[in-house]
Amino acid sequence: MANSQRTEELLKADLMHIIRPGLMVGQHMEAVLEKAHGIMVVDTEGKEYIDVSSQLMCCNLGHGQKEIQDAIIEAVTTTDYTTLFYGWCSPLSIECGRKLAEITPGDLNHFYFTCGGSESIDSAIKIARLFWHNKDKSSKYRIISLDTSYHGLSGISNYATGLGRGLSKKGFGPEAIGFLHIPSFYCYRCAFGAKYPDCDMLCARFLKHVIESEGADSIAAFLAEPIQGSGGIIDPPPEYWPIVRKICTDYNILLMADEVMSGFARTGKMFAIEHYDAKPDIMTIAKGITGAYIPFGAVAVSDDVYEGLKDKPFMHGFTYCGHPIGCAAAVAAIDMYVKHKVVDNAARVGSHIRQRLEAEFLPLPCIGNIGGKGMFQAMELVNDKESKTPIDKSAKEALEVKLREAGIFTRILGVNGNRFVICPPCIMTIEEADRMLDIIKPLLAELKPQ
Repeated sequence: MANSQRTEELLKADLMHIIRPGLMVGQHMEAVLEKAHGIMVVDTEGKEYIDVSSQLMCCNLGHGQKEIQDAIIEAVTTTDYTTLFYGWCSPLSIECGRKLAEITPGDLNHFYFTCGGSESIDSAIKIARLFWHNKDKSSKYRIISLDTSYHGLSGISNYATGLGRGLSKKGFGPEAIGFLHIPSFYCYRCAFGAKYPDCDMLCARFLKHVIESEGADSIAAFLAEPIQGSGGIIDPPPEYWPIVRKICTDYNILLMADEVMSGFARTGKMFAIEHYDAKPDIMTIAKGITGAYIPFGAVAVSDDVYEGLKDKPFMHGFTYCGHPIGCAAAVAAIDMYVKHKVVDNAARVGSHIRQRLEAEFLPLPCIGNIGGKGMFQAMELVNDKESKTPIDKSAKEALEVKLREAGIFTRILGVNGNRFVICPPCIMTIEEADRMLDIIKPLLAELKPQ
């Protein structure tokens, strides 16, 4: 069906004026999203889509939540902007810090506010380096991360990101020094050719090998997502995080958990790291902190890291860090997570989704693997289960068209671009989950081995 004149005019203006992230310049999806409610997004033609990916895995609380909207409006009418520079603060920034300290794991009681995930990663890396500088160990500046990781695409985070390194850095000048990448915990496609659980957790123990090879006195931190997001929604074996926590402790290296995508109820815990017996020294958060109602993020640091920064200059900051409107949205969102028991819902509905994926989807001829937890799951699309060859590009593109036509908004991503995301808002009900899966299943059943 042809678009209306209004939609075509909007798309024409879009091509004239807008540069989009992560796409060929001058391309668009031939649709304009205009409204949203609950788990649904709506385009200018009135077509509704189930938000199976929570947009960019950030709309954890769904769309149209009046509690957050009202908090933003009240903050705007009370104080449009106050700075955190020069020692100033606001009641909202203080309240946001208090609320975060109540829900963050371990002793992550101190927060530097940002405007989003990449900014949080940039700031966390600088904090880690500054921590060691303050201890007269400026040689400890290098960051180790995973080769299928995603930590953002801004100045520093771009170099910590392992996913698509060649493409994401091509054309932007010389790469920054001080970044190392090691194989991830992608068991389905193990970089070591091993099989879990008979692998002796080589992916985790390889960190020790790299630290010893490069020199512990040169390493500031190990940075990883507790469950990888854009790399394909890949969760590690339960032993992984305790092993890397011990290695970091033994070699005097900070452990940084990137919870930008996996935090705030997404995995059936408030933070994904809580699934594992490991406490990070630094944690980055964003996206779900406001449910994406407004740009906001933070870096959480432990008591020990805070003491290493205290009474020393912190020459880092952005105009909008600790913006009162963002703080207000975060406070309201945190209250919603707790009041409405969103973590429990994400765990319960996520478990139901997983049961159906394993019973009904995994037996399909082109589904090779299922990963993730809670409302943070993905299926690997393959041409052949035996060889694990990723789905053909043409078949993937045809599937994406059928999904849009069926009213499904989702993403197919990952290191091979073949992991089908099941990451709906964490408020989704079991009935809504069944409706979503009932639409998706026949479309995936149509895929045939090549």
